[in-house]
Amino acid sequence: MEIFKAFTKGYIESARAFLTPLEIEMLPYAATLFPYMQAVRFLADYINGNTYYQTRYKDHNLVRTKAQYKLYLEAKSATPDMKAYINSLL
Repeated sequence: MEIFKAFTKGYIESARAFLTPLEIEMLPYAATLFPYMQAVRFLADYINGNTYYQTRYKDHNLVRTKAQYKLYLEAKSATPDMKAYINSLL
């Protein structure tokens, strides 16, 4: 949450003049979407034989998948806090 707060504060301060209300509203969604997408990419690469991402051991991409999915779940559960923080900046 601290990383989200630091990024969001700087981003809104710098870009607020041209951000639409919808773009601001969707910031928490983006914070959850990116680890989810990365989890899917790691899992797809694992299933396809580790052809895209370099791996250091047999199940490396599977471990990465699980880590990204955990980040996704944590971000998803923090969505109400992210929304409240954004509203406090506006």
